[in-house]
Parts: sequence; structure tokens; C-alpha cells
Amino acid sequence: MKRKIYILLACITMAFMLGACSAKTEKQDEEVVETKQDEEVVLSEKQKKILKEAGLPQNYDELDAMQQINIINIGLMLDYIENKYDKEFEFYKFYADSTGFEAPSLEVYPVDDSKCIVTVKSETKSDSKKVTYTDDYLELQSMTEYEQEIRNCIKDKFPETEYEVFSTINILEEGEGDALSRASATTYICMVDPFEKEEDALKAAEDVISYIQDKNGNKPNGVYYYMQTEEQFNHTYVTSANDDFSDVEYKYRITTNNSYSKIEEK
Repeated sequence: MKRKIYILLACITMAFMLGACSAKTEKQDEEVVETKQDEEVVLSEKQKKILKEAGLPQNYDELDAMQQINIINIGLMLDYIENKYDKEFEFYKFYADSTGFEAPSLEVYPVDDSKCIVTVKSETKSDSKKVTYTDDYLELQSMTEYEQEIRNCIKDKFPETEYEVFSTINILEEGEGDALSRASATTYICMVDPFEKEEDALKAAEDVISYIQDKNGNKPNGVYYYMQTEEQFNHTYVTSANDDFSDVEYKYRITTNNSYSKIEEK
């Protein structure tokens, strides 16, 4: 299965969308910071690398006002996420609204897991210049664990089959146990059909779906199981459960939730 590549687009996007607020972070779950406009700005090597890849000057004084504000903001948001988890992250995407109506956000990923795209969001308090930061790193870690449980099931049952799993966790209960037993989620499974008979393929998909439902105690969930040819699998361009699956080609799809199951051919 092929994955969309956004790195180049991210650089281009950032070059045209450099605009937001600046802030300085501390090691807290939600960081509260004050803007400091009067200090000399020294760009980090990461900030310079981002500017270089965007085709912009690496000298702060050569940037226009909007670009200056945004590269500062990007650096501070990187500081926030790296300080919070004591972990190094790489730049992926930056979003900024030049009108100021929407707060800027940053997408990054851990250096040891390029598939884990973390979103850092900022919010400026209306009654002050203070900014808070939040992120979804821990939620994504739970989602990774959830998907891995499903992958282990498929790999155990069909070790020679190509497949991909994409999930979105809607509710994660607190407490002990793995993510699969505590989560209500939506899951998309794309798998190359290894069977000669359709009924065998459908039985295999149903076994995996039953495993998910039994493991999570019949919590609300939805599963979309795409049985594909190898060619269809290799031409599936998706990166996450948030992608549009309407263009995904398949031999047949099983759609199921807690109350019904439906088979569709395409």
C-alpha cells in the first residue's frame, strides 16, 4: 500500500502560510506563556532547516514580518512538545490563518516514528497575551497500540498476507488493560485477498471483526474491511483513518458495527 508524501508540500505550504502568535513554553501539560517581542531572536538549527527547505532566507532579519512571527511560533511549539515528553520531534506541517480568526497549529512526528503525526495546537487567551498549548501525542500512542493489537491478530491468522490497519479512537476508557479493550473506535482494514473462494475470505474477515468486538467488550465501534486484489492494494493512497476512503477500490467490503453487518461489492 502506498502512502501519500507531504514533506515537500509541507515546506511549500509553510512558505506561503507564515503567520501566527509567538510564545515561550514550560514543562507542563498545558503550557502558559507570554509573548516577548523585544528580545533578540536567535534561530535554532531546526528553524533554519525549516526555512531552508521552504526556500526562505535563514537570516531572521531577511524574513518579512509574518514569516518572522511564524518561524518563532514554530520553534516555540517544537520546544513545547520536546520539553513536555523529553523527546525529539521533526517538523511536518504548519497551519496559520493570516486573518487571525483561527489559531495556528503545528504537525510534527517523533524522530523514531515518522508515521505518528502529532498535532500541537495553540490558543491565545482573549483577556491577555498568554498562550496555551495542547497536543494529542498520548492519544496517538493509544491509537498505535490499538492498531497493533489488530495487526497482531491478522498477522497471526494470515502470516503471508499484505494488509494495513487505520483507526480513530473515539473514546478511551481510563483504567488497566490494553487499548483495544478500553477503546471505542472506527477501524479501516485493507487486506490482499489470499483465498480462492469468496466464502473463505469473508469468513476470515468475520473472524478478525469478531476478535475486535470480543476483545473490546462490545463497546461501540465500526469496522470497514476491504478485501482487495494486490493491484488494488498497491494503488490505495491513504495515510490514516481520517482520509477519504471513497476512492479505495476493492473486491468487496464488509461494513459492520454493534448492530449489523453488510457486504458490498464494487
